[in-house]
Amino acid sequence: MLLTQACEREDLRIVSVNTDYRHKRHLENLSILKGETITCLCNRTGDIVIKVKDGRIAINREFACQIEVESLNPEDFETYSKDVGFGKKRHSLTLRRPTEDARRRFKEEDSRMIAEEKKNKAKLKEIREGRKAKEEEHA
Repeated sequence: MLLTQACEREDLRIVSVNTDYRHKRHLENLSILKGETITCLCNRTGDIVIKVKDGRIAINREFACQIEVESLNPEDFETYSKDVGFGKKRHSLTLRRPTEDARRRFKEEDSRMIAEEKKNKAKLKEIREGRKAKEEEHA
């Protein structure tokens, strides 16, 4: 499948990059090359945001159409058909979405990450207040 067909939070492996030499070298400099594992973070109407190693990269749809990927967790996503258009232009689209199990797991992960983030912010606030108190004592 193409990168434009990937769902959010889907782990992917790049199968091939079908562009000219110049663009292929540019993508390789961004660590987007055959065999690399990436995660699709956002795939909506505009650019596609992917996570490569520790960084996030936004790729426009023109480039994304030329990157073939395979899903590393296909059991978490289901395929469904949707009829679009009217009259003679009516046709069927094949789309993908997370399964109910995957959605539930994603929500649990989100709530865990939010709780951890709040905990880290509280610790950071305590550290800052402690430093301010020490600075006021020395002044």
